[in-house]
Amino acid sequence: MSRKWKNVSGIALFKWAALFAVAFVLSLPITAETGFAANNYTVTVASGYLALRNAKAYDSSNEIGELYTGDTVDVTDSSGSTYWTVYSPKHGKTGYVNRAYLANSAGSRTVKVDSGYLALRNDKAYDSKNEVGKLYTGDTVQIANTNDDTYWLVYAPGLGKGGYVNKNYLQGTSSGNSGETKTVSVSKGYLALRSAKAYDESNEIGELYTGDKVQVTDTSDSTYWYVYSPKLGKSGYVNKNYLY
Repeated sequence: MSRKWKNVSGIALFKWAALFAVAFVLSLPITAETGFAANNYTVTVASGYLALRNAKAYDSSNEIGELYTGDTVDVTDSSGSTYWTVYSPKHGKTGYVNRAYLANSAGSRTVKVDSGYLALRNDKAYDSKNEVGKLYTGDTVQIANTNDDTYWLVYAPGLGKGGYVNKNYLQGTSSGNSGETKTVSVSKGYLALRSAKAYDESNEIGELYTGDKVQVTDTSDSTYWYVYSPKLGKSGYVNKNYLY
């Protein structure tokens, strides 16, 4: 009787342990996974590779990995003006990359051409020899770099390629500050994240406080900029006068 009771109790203990493990996994907040995914970026280079580095400097000696267009990284610190801290699932390493070669859906634009196609190019020039893909009206691209007055570096999910396109054929084009990380600064209260370019209580979709970070994706309006908030996991409009 004693041995049988021990065997039964051991099986019961195992079952309870298994049930506890399942319950623990199911109890993990979904928002943690969602927030992690919101910081997922796609490497975008027109040619070659983006170096994963162990220091914030352009130096061949600090390269610890090579990232190619289409590779993804998870941004863990976007406070730097040039180099962001990322985790590379491909390499299983954390390091620094030049943020100018990262794109994600928060900076998406839609192609619009009157006829024909918009060429995806491997160089910032109008030349049939540098075409690497064709984009048509309705196709979407993710913006990586807007430093050039005409040609922007983009990632084209439909093609699985990175390259340059003429920004004048992208809907919702924006000026110089697109892609930058800005910090909220209010003397009191909060800065509203809105679903429309208007000061209206009904269009508030989030609250941003002093010190919160946002990633700017569209600066075409004189007052309201379109931004992505990693804190809220949402995109919307904010009054640019409270960003620095």
